[in-house]
Amino acid sequence: MTGQIVLITGSNGGIGASMVESFTTAGATVIGADRSDVGRQSTLSGYHSLDVTDESAVALAISRIVSTHGRIDALVHAAGVLGETPDPMRTSTAEFERIMSINTTGTFTIVRETGQAMLDTGTKGTILLFSSVAAKEARRAYLPYNASKIAVLHIMWSMAQILGPSGISVNAITPGPVETAMWAQLADASGDDADAADRARAERAAQLPMQRFARPEEVANAALFLADPRNRYITGVSLDVAGGAHLGMGS
Repeated sequence: MTGQIVLITGSNGGIGASMVESFTTAGATVIGADRSDVGRQSTLSGYHSLDVTDESAVALAISRIVSTHGRIDALVHAAGVLGETPDPMRTSTAEFERIMSINTTGTFTIVRETGQAMLDTGTKGTILLFSSVAAKEARRAYLPYNASKIAVLHIMWSMAQILGPSGISVNAITPGPVETAMWAQLADASGDDADAADRARAERAAQLPMQRFARPEEVANAALFLADPRNRYITGVSLDVAGGAHLGMGS
């Protein structure tokens, strides 16, 4: 990744922070973006406080990065939220719209702006989105999150077709359970008992062929593979990094 200009959104989160570390170690010039400065890493070559639901702010951030660095070679869009209400029957329409706005509309906006910047600068870059194995399975909890993540796949597929003729690849990583704060939030929702989260974690891990959760750096390794300039011919792919959490048709 030496010499590559890489924008990582959600850079202060568990997966995003691992992306920053891995891409920096691989030699990339990494620009981070997140909603606040909490957890911001000192290794970044640039940083933008960015709400991906703010269309004008996204356009301005992309413009400033291109103005400073000349181009964007790779977008790693890791920003996203789980939601607050596990039970779909108790989920308000406002919460559904909020999750879709962040996870889906925000993804569309930053992909559109970054893709256009790559076209304008003649950059044969790559765009890497984050979906989830939850997009590929029927689930009883966190319906807005699950719905938003299958919409991310459709954005990826469409943009792979649109940008492919210009040499730009568009792919998605679909993680299963990862050792991050998002999983802790999901597990905590399993009950009020102090040990409920640990039990939920153990039960979920037991369901996986690999019998454990992914480490953030393992997800980052997959991202490095798809973002590698030598792998630009791979496009329109959703890569499960899930320990076999989703096997069969569509894996």
